[in-house]
Amino acid sequence: MPELPEVERFKQYFEGTALHQKVVQVEIADAGVLACTAETLKEVAEKHTFDKTDRIGKYLFIETSADKVLMIHFGMSGSLKYYRDDPPRFGRVVFHLANGFHLAFDCPRKFGRIDVADNVKAYQAKKKLSTDAYKMSWEEFEQNTAGRKGLIKPLLLNQQVAAGVGNWIADEILFQARVHPETRTNKLSKNELRLVYDKMRDILQTAVSHEANYNHYPKDYFIHRRGWTDQNTENCPNCGTKVHYMKVGGRATYLCEVCQEPQEV
Repeated sequence: MPELPEVERFKQYFEGTALHQKVVQVEIADAGVLACTAETLKEVAEKHTFDKTDRIGKYLFIETSADKVLMIHFGMSGSLKYYRDDPPRFGRVVFHLANGFHLAFDCPRKFGRIDVADNVKAYQAKKKLSTDAYKMSWEEFEQNTAGRKGLIKPLLLNQQVAAGVGNWIADEILFQARVHPETRTNKLSKNELRLVYDKMRDILQTAVSHEANYNHYPKDYFIHRRGWTDQNTENCPNCGTKVHYMKVGGRATYLCEVCQEPQEV
């Protein structure tokens, strides 16, 4: 699933290709990916230019000259493709541009969505999204977690707490902070919670700087223990213990049982 680093890369891709281009026509091949009506999408895009971009967590926003914003959520497998003659197979919505190129919302599994809003803040309020985790201050993170008694991993995945943190990122944060994913949030000391925040910022900055290419992440990153990269090892980079797999809050979770000791009851 595209998470914050991937969506930041899509944002940069859009800015380098379709930004400031005029839309001649919107072709909707599959209205199932629309969270608005086809007419609404066309009203805010056709005959208008893409003027500005923004991102909160996993949501990409594109402001048009109609003074409205398009929202794109990429679901499980969505992406953008800018092309002239080679359309993607799963282009559910295609923006035909005045320069002769096309921008496709390529979404094989059809879990992605395109919506329209008055502005970014209105959509953020509607979805109750926090500040983007990549830009969030320690003070806001501390406020968002204050008084929370739930498990720390599901809390990190709560987009009202840290918009953009996804499953592998939460595991990486907790491994690097040496916190067991089933630790009760209110049992963490202020220093432990601050370390969780610092690791969140470091990991997101690293992921964005490497353009979400997992293979380029540092060798001691826990993501290489998930079977997703060329490194593909099963052992903890700190102690050599075999990585443990479990479900936390219904989500697949990878951890080191030695480095991330369970909380004492």
